Amino acid sequence: MKHRLFIALSVVCLSIGSHIASSQQSRRFNSNSYPAKSFYVSRHDYPLGNYMIRIIHAKRIYEVSAPPPSYCRAWLEVREDDRILRQAYFDDIEPVGYYFGIFVPKHQPFEDYFVALKEGDYDGRLLLVGKDGSLINIPGGDFFLTPDKRYLIGAHDSDYASLFVFDVLDRHLVIDGEKERLPAVGDWYLDRVGYFFTEDDETGQTPDPNHKTVSIDRLDLKHLKITKAVKTKAQLESDRKIDYLPWPKSHDCTSER
Repeated sequence: MKHRLFIALSVVCLSIGSHIASSQQSRRFNSNSYPAKSFYVSRHDYPLGNYMIRIIHAKRIYEVSAPPPSYCRAWLEVREDDRILRQAYFDDIEPVGYYFGIFVPKHQPFEDYFVALKEGDYDGRLLLVGKDGSLINIPGGDFFLTPDKRYLIGAHDSDYASLFVFDVLDRHLVIDGEKERLPAVGDWYLDRVGYFFTEDDETGQTPDPNHKTVSIDRLDLKHLKITKAVKTKAQLESDRKIDYLPWPKSHDCTSER
């Protein structure tokens, strides 16, 4: 039963991952299409078990409106020997939302996954490659992990920083803040009860006229839901602030090795 469940979840995740590529008429990288006079091309390979993950960027040297890409085209390929098994393809990443391109963390947080993050277009995408060669492509952004590495928790890098929680064990997006219309994430904290976040001020949070309390949203990982609460500013200052994992990112469609 567990084996059938694992296969079913893998199929669901792969279908999620293929959606964005198919909607953009996914194409393979061909170096002849990106001459040095017009493009700066960067390529890095990362081993994962029996597979190789290749990240390619093609950055246009002179920004033009047509033909695409006007700014940045990028690929994440899952390769076995000389074969491309799967890929995430981004046709023309616009430099909005600060960073743009595909990036990898300074240190991979998992033994069984390779993790990368696509930025730009006001649509962050979290890309996870499993040791079985599977590729998961979901809305994502900067994140942190629970101590047992069961849950990956972060905020979607878009014009609205919505919460996302990914169950690493079951390969499933268990909370999607955009679909559930949850408040935008400000800062993350941890207290004796668990994780919670303050709401982004730009999303219309009603301030306390006396400036003594702060509205918070608690993350209940047992029931996979969000509950509202209030803390005093003194309480908040005594709680532990949670930082996202560090990522080396650039502003110009190139990733650091």
